[in-house]
Amino acid sequence: MRIAIAAVSIPLLLGMATVPAAMAADAANGYKLAKERCVRCHNIEPGGGFKQRPPTFQSIAIYRTPEDIWARILAPSPHSGMPETMWDLLPEEIQDVAAYIASLDKPVTIAP
Repeated sequence: MRIAIAAVSIPLLLGMATVPAAMAADAANGYKLAKERCVRCHNIEPGGGFKQRPPTFQSIAIYRTPEDIWARILAPSPHSGMPETMWDLLPEEIQDVAAYIASLDKPVTIAP
């Protein structure tokens, strides 16, 4: 019986972990928040040149899932150098910033 409960509850809990990124969010407010909080380190504009440290928002959008973007904003890696935004942003604001970043997942053209 315990195995059956675990088999049902583990996927349910894992599914709940992705809910915040999938919830309705305001990408326009996310852009506004990014201009206030993120722009001093990240290039937040669409079409920004790709770089690794710190990555541009468009490169983040192209290479990461919306759920991963949300999770990394909520609890950044201690090795990333990114401040712990969970102390600065409300959960709804994190969703908004993640929605703005995810909205940048568009093909990039390279000029000759």
